[in-house]
Amino acid sequence: MPGSDFSIAQLARTLETTTSHIVHLLSEHPVDWSPPRFRRTQHTATRVGQWRTWYEVDQLSPQTIADREGTSLATIRLALRKGGTQLRPAGSQQGRPRRK
Repeated sequence: MPGSDFSIAQLARTLETTTSHIVHLLSEHPVDWSPPRFRRTQHTATRVGQWRTWYEVDQLSPQTIADREGTSLATIRLALRKGGTQLRPAGSQQGRPRRK
C-alpha cells in the first residue's frame, strides 16, 4: 500500500469491507510511509551492533558482512566507523602481520 494510489475507501472496496475496518487494521498494524532511503537508514541503525560483532569477534571482513547483509561495502564501513569501530587495514587478519 505505501507509495500506491490507494485511498482507505478504495482499499475497503477492494477488500470488500468497511473504511472503519481498514482504519482499525491500519491502527493495529501501522505502515511505514517513509521513503525507501529513510527505511534503509533505520535498518542500518538496527543492524550495526550485529555487524560490529561479526567484524570484531568473528573477524569477518566488511565485504563478507556486506555480502551477507545484501548491502554495500561503503554502508558497512561507514556504519562501523560511525559506531567507533577501528577498522583493520584491508587484507589483514588479526594475529597475522601484513605483508610488505
